[in-house]
Amino acid sequence: MNALLDPVLDEVDPYPGVMDEDGNGPFIPATPDLAEIANATGDVSGWMDESLIRTLGFQVVEDYRRDKADRKEWEDIAEEALKAASQEAKGDVRAYPWKNCANIRYPMLTTAALQFNARAYPAVVKGDEAVSVKVVGRDLGKPMMAPDGTPMVEGPDGAQFPSSVVFQQAPPEMREMFKPVWAVPPGGKAARASRVSEYMNTVLFYRMVDWESDTDSLLMQLPIVGCVFRKVWFDTERQEQRAAMVSALRIYVPEGARSCDTTPRLTEEIPDVYPYEIREKIRTGYYREIVIPEEDERAGARTLLEQQRLIDIDGDGLEEPYIVTVDLDTESVLRIEPNFGPEDVRYNEAGEAISIAKGKFYVKYGFFPHPEGKFYDIGLGHLLKQVGAVVDTALNQLIDAGTAQTAGGGFIASGIRLQGRSQNITYEPGKYITVDGVQGQELRNGIVERTLPQVSNVTFQVLDLILGAARDISGVKDVITGEASNNGQVGTTLALIEQGLQVFNAVYKRVYRALKEEFTLIYRNLGRYGVERSAQDYAEVMDDPAANFEADFNAKDFDIRPVSDPSSVTRMQKAARAQFLMGTAQMPGANPVAILKRVYEAFDVENPEELIMEPQPDPMVQAKAEGEAAKTQKTMADAGKAMADAEQTSLETEMMKQRQAFEAQRAAYEAFTAGLRAA
Repeated sequence: MNALLDPVLDEVDPYPGVMDEDGNGPFIPATPDLAEIANATGDVSGWMDESLIRTLGFQVVEDYRRDKADRKEWEDIAEEALKAASQEAKGDVRAYPWKNCANIRYPMLTTAALQFNARAYPAVVKGDEAVSVKVVGRDLGKPMMAPDGTPMVEGPDGAQFPSSVVFQQAPPEMREMFKPVWAVPPGGKAARASRVSEYMNTVLFYRMVDWESDTDSLLMQLPIVGCVFRKVWFDTERQEQRAAMVSALRIYVPEGARSCDTTPRLTEEIPDVYPYEIREKIRTGYYREIVIPEEDERAGARTLLEQQRLIDIDGDGLEEPYIVTVDLDTESVLRIEPNFGPEDVRYNEAGEAISIAKGKFYVKYGFFPHPEGKFYDIGLGHLLKQVGAVVDTALNQLIDAGTAQTAGGGFIASGIRLQGRSQNITYEPGKYITVDGVQGQELRNGIVERTLPQVSNVTFQVLDLILGAARDISGVKDVITGEASNNGQVGTTLALIEQGLQVFNAVYKRVYRALKEEFTLIYRNLGRYGVERSAQDYAEVMDDPAANFEADFNAKDFDIRPVSDPSSVTRMQKAARAQFLMGTAQMPGANPVAILKRVYEAFDVENPEELIMEPQPDPMVQAKAEGEAAKTQKTMADAGKAMADAEQTSLETEMMKQRQAFEAQRAAYEAFTAGLRAA
């Protein structure tokens, strides 16, 4: 029985009277072995009893709600941060110092998120390139090995022999005729890396149509929330690689989890799934048959849970990884799919399974690691929460003070009767109000203007201090946003830019680390699942006889590894460096043309070679130099002709000797190889 479900099964009838076709008794599904499960595709819920499936649905929902409650504090701050960054109006109405007083948000978080996205997005996505492939180890080639463990060599006629045989038996003068046979020629790793990089970029930008837009959204949400996920999988039905950004607000793990690889369960909340979509998948056999109550049908969209968890279906005591899809409201299991294959199971010498590696789908992108080491990273929304509250309060106080001074107000003596029944008067520019029965002096004495205290300078000082701290945390400096003076020295400006980017440089490294993990996952998925369609597409895209999909996407060797290229600089850094180069253009030994080309490239000028003219020499100097060169060439030509005549005779004699030696060597080689073949 399922060890994971035992505590619940004590109160549940394990076989609820389901009869077989002949009505002879309860139907008990046959228990599969591990090999059957590992080789199975699609839904395997038919191997489980209905009572176990109902209990599993209950546990999936219960675990999801427990994980959701455990991270409630982080989630509340993240949701509030998203509202603040999008400048949504606050829902609450402030009643102090008066009803409907100022209640604004300072766009500190919005600015920081926009600045991060503006720098990170073009650094990650350079045109239609994002993947770089690194060569691991030296690229000196890998020789073809003979059965005796020595490298193979090849003679001039293409015959191949083990090097041990050749170098033991061949005369020294004949050994130079044999060349090594390469399994991977020198430079082969680099050529393979170039092909894989080009194809993976093609897949990302021209096959996975949403990848770039999702990356843009990911890099906007990441600094606000602090944690975003990318779901990466190979769609075996469509035979294509797919990926989708998933908000961290939709991913739930146990409180003590450390990573997506080690967590015992991971739940993705899938909202806005309509009943007709579920019925379509039930009809195709993708989902199990479930009943959606009529009142739920009228309610509209539903929420599904897709949970990766461990279950022991085969009853061997070792839990296997599965993906369980459940309807949240009814707790009905829609699908149970194995999350492992035959190659993921490790056995001991006795043939018993000792561990099962689960399939990986989610890559976590983090902004700032949680100081307490928790699973969910934190973003600027968490770090600026208290600082932002102080800034908002100070700004609202300043606005309220200005409103009070502009509107005025005070007290009117009861003996003064103004027009109308109300003592309140609304003033308009250029309008005079007549007051009957009251003299001017009496009117002045009967109205007392309310005194308003001035805003303290301390408020401005505190506000400036807090805003400075917020800029330090968010990394939004004047020199980065382009608001600083451009009159400083180039070296000083570069130093200020580097200092201002320190906060984000560490974040970039985390982003590149996650990108490397994502690209590695795509690389492995293509090699593991995309054998047919991807291999054909690879051959068509590369149009290279050396492009062997199976060999190039073999993730088992460690010759190449996909990475994200972190060698990027900001536009400001490029401009500052270009200014420095222009200052060195007139120095001795400088190349003004090359410097000018780099300046144009720094400012993204298209086709800079069209704008650069090579320096033209003085025509008179050039003509004189050409005349001297012609005289020198004639003298050298005459001397060369005499030498050539003398060498011609010597060359013909030497060629005759070499031809005779070659014929003798060839005869010796044929006799030697004939002996090897005969042996």
